Amino acid sequence: MKSYRDKTVWIIGASSGIGHALARELHSRGALLVLSARNEDALQVLNSDLGRQHKVLAFDVGDDAAWTQAFLQLKKIDSTIYLAAAYKPGKIAQIAPEDAANTISINLEGAFRLLRNLLPHYRAQGYGQIALCGSVAGYKGLPGGQPYSATKAAIINLAESLRAETAHENIDVKLICPGFVKTKLTDKNDFSMPMMISAEEASRAIADGLLTEKFEIRFPALFAALMKIVQVLPYKLYFAFARKLNR
Repeated sequence: MKSYRDKTVWIIGASSGIGHALARELHSRGALLVLSARNEDALQVLNSDLGRQHKVLAFDVGDDAAWTQAFLQLKKIDSTIYLAAAYKPGKIAQIAPEDAANTISINLEGAFRLLRNLLPHYRAQGYGQIALCGSVAGYKGLPGGQPYSATKAAIINLAESLRAETAHENIDVKLICPGFVKTKLTDKNDFSMPMMISAEEASRAIADGLLTEKFEIRFPALFAALMKIVQVLPYKLYFAFARKLNR
């Protein structure tokens, strides 16, 4: 995909945060959008702001039947971006079972539900792009980041596997790994978040990255590079570093 002009882009998780900003960015670049999330009212307001030029498709990513119904309403899809996410920070012993289940259902199982339906769709039309949203928080297990970090590590692994499995097909797989982005999710944090960027900056980085040939779209560049270094540290050094973060 060289341009968004007249391309159909499905944003799952468009009601707020990065997805909301990305919808505005891609609209400005001429994309035809399908806007999805659970909050239909928020999607309708967004679509109204964008001149009611796009399709609103509200559903719950945790509902298998809802996915089936969603695909019955879709025809050509050039790019699908999975940004739906749940996040509740806390240490492992403090995690409520329902919070863990909700995070896993939205962040990880929702991605699997998408792929079960989307891959046959793309194979039938002969092409397509898939972008899954991981996080630099998935590079390494950090104190206080569960279960969010675990699901994002799983998304990174899932995207890598998907890229390898579809290498012989006309399916472009992308992995999005943001650092700290100012959204309602990061507003829950009570710790310092270095090099934080706005959702608008994140949306521009994603929009630019999806048009390139690279697999991973990570930002902001310096923070992501530092986290890549942390990712490859030997465990002895890494756990010494993590202990300092946990104080």
